[in-house]
Amino acid sequence: MLSSVRILAPIFSALAIIGHAHPALAAEELQGGSHPLVTNDVGMIHAGYSTGFGDSTSGPRLQGNYFHRLNQSVWLDMQMAVVSQGCNFNPTACKSGYSTIVDIAVGAVWQFQTNSPIVPYVKVDAGPLFMFPQNKHGAIGILVRGGLGVHYYFWRWLGVGAEVTGAGGIAFIGLDGRDVSGVGDMSATAGLALRY
Repeated sequence: MLSSVRILAPIFSALAIIGHAHPALAAEELQGGSHPLVTNDVGMIHAGYSTGFGDSTSGPRLQGNYFHRLNQSVWLDMQMAVVSQGCNFNPTACKSGYSTIVDIAVGAVWQFQTNSPIVPYVKVDAGPLFMFPQNKHGAIGILVRGGLGVHYYFWRWLGVGAEVTGAGGIAFIGLDGRDVSGVGDMSATAGLALRY
C-alpha cells in the first residue's frame, strides 16, 4: 500500500496547491440549492476497496481522477488507480499470492445538475492495465470500466462523495504474452472532489 501512496502523492500535492491558490474560496458561503457546474475542471481523490474477478487482485484501492469539461454535459475523464493486496491468480502466475495492479483509463463522464448541492454522474472509461505479481513475470492488458458516482458540495469548489464501478478486460501474462487471462473487478470508493 505504501507504493500506492507514492504513486498518487502528486495528485494529493496538486489538490493542496489548487486549494491554497484560491484563499477566497475558504470564505465562500456554504453551498445551497442547485450546484451551478460553472467550473471547467474537477480533481478527485478516492479510496476504497476492489473485489477482483478472474485473475484480478482484490484489495484496497486508491484512485485519482481529473474531469475536464468538453461541452455542457460531457466531460473528459482521466483516471489512475492502484490496487495492492493478495491475488487469486492461477498458481503459475502468482505463486506467492500477492500482487499490485495499476489501471490507467480515459473516457467520458456525464454530470447532472439537481435541485440540491448533489451532483451525480455516470462514466465510461478504457485503458491499459499493469499487473505485478510478486516473484513472477508481470502482465499487461486492457480494461473497460463503467460506473456511477455522486458528490455533495459544501461549497461550489469542495465536495465529498462516492463512486461504484465495474470493469472487465483481458491480460497477457508472462514475457511472451501467450497466457491470456480474463480480468475484472467491482470497486467502491469514497473521497473528495475539488472544482476549479
